[in-house]
Amino acid sequence: MSLLIAPLLLAAAQLPGDEDLVARFGDRLTVEARVYQMAGPSVVSIDVFGTVSRFGLFQQQPVRTQLGQGTGVVIDPSGLVITNAHVAAPFEPGLEAGSVEMEIAFGGDFGGARFKATVLNIDREWDLALLRIEAEGPFRAIPIEDSGELLIGEKVITIGTPYGNDHSITSGILSGMRRDVAVRTADGGRANLSGLIQTDAAINPGNSGGPLLNAYGQLIGINSATLMAADGIGYAIPVDRVREILGERLLDADRSTRFWAGMRVKENGRGLVVSELHPRGPAALAGLQRGDRLLRIDGAVIGSLQDYAARLLGHAAGEEVPLVVLDQAGEERQVELGLLPPELRETLGLLGFDARPDRITYRRGWQNRVMQVVRLTRVYRDTTAERLGLRVGDIVVAVRTTAANADDGWVPVRTMAELVSLVRGPDFKLDGDNIWVLRDEESFKGRLVFDDPDLAKRYREG
Repeated sequence: MSLLIAPLLLAAAQLPGDEDLVARFGDRLTVEARVYQMAGPSVVSIDVFGTVSRFGLFQQQPVRTQLGQGTGVVIDPSGLVITNAHVAAPFEPGLEAGSVEMEIAFGGDFGGARFKATVLNIDREWDLALLRIEAEGPFRAIPIEDSGELLIGEKVITIGTPYGNDHSITSGILSGMRRDVAVRTADGGRANLSGLIQTDAAINPGNSGGPLLNAYGQLIGINSATLMAADGIGYAIPVDRVREILGERLLDADRSTRFWAGMRVKENGRGLVVSELHPRGPAALAGLQRGDRLLRIDGAVIGSLQDYAARLLGHAAGEEVPLVVLDQAGEERQVELGLLPPELRETLGLLGFDARPDRITYRRGWQNRVMQVVRLTRVYRDTTAERLGLRVGDIVVAVRTTAANADDGWVPVRTMAELVSLVRGPDFKLDGDNIWVLRDEESFKGRLVFDDPDLAKRYREG
């Protein structure tokens, strides 16, 4: 569990007392009604819109359409919202880049206000996304409960937007814990989620990303999946895992899907300090150093990870972000952080080269065979890829892992995404030959080394 995120989630507003509700409704005030009054102000309905190119009679026609709908939960008074990744970034063939817009709405019982929202970060592995409400707070943040205190059979409640019916409430019991579930992703693939909470509280399309609550109105999970072939079985990501993903990924600006900053920060007794720098990343180029303390971003005082996320993650590639830092000599200075496109994190930052998918034909016996590969389109200067001697036009056919297989650990690569996934994976071989390259009629193997902080740390520890 990430301890850094605990202050964010625990900084919820005080719950309203029951005295007025009891006096007004008496025995009609059920547990569900209490929970709705307590947690409802922290729940939002989410509508996602975008422009999709569709074929008309003679040509493609751009059509503005609703891409999806779901639910979210306010987790910090500044307007940070947690929801599912498949709600925040739905897959739609023909979707025009940059056309997606998002609106969130509070329930009619709680004012019904609507606001624009921005996606700050996405973690597709755990189907979670962090949003920011584009309005001044404070907003009501939801109370939480550590899922280690859950009780099989206890009452649980959900609030969501099933089939567009905003702020609908259902209840049931906590049916099970630590469930491993294979779910279908937005792009038609499959993902495996482990350690989920199981409930029979009704969860339907539109409930995704909404809260699973206990009888005290405290957040114990984020609704994520249902089994379509089953009746009344739903699943939620437990809140301790949500804390972990927030602290380690969603609040980490260097994992942003909007830009590459090339630095990581952490909280210590002095405040928020720069803990890691990529030597070729934007932060290092701007003059930041490890140990620098962040004081202000865009003129706003920064004292915590949530402050940092709310201010920096809303920016995009190509923007210059003014920072004020206090260095280790006690000198205060201003730095202009120029954010780069996020794909450079893996090309310039990790591999030292860019590439595109390609196919080559080779002969085996009497037959011609086709192999999918990646062909280098650029080799960046002053990288280990350049020092290894890689050139534009080289073909990467495989990388080597420590996993046992018939080819001594060599695993074919067909796309850049696959290559990055293998290199960042736990089985990638960091020492010895680890990349297999074809050039014209030649074939050679070599060792690609890394100055990416994550890979460098693994090599030091391994």
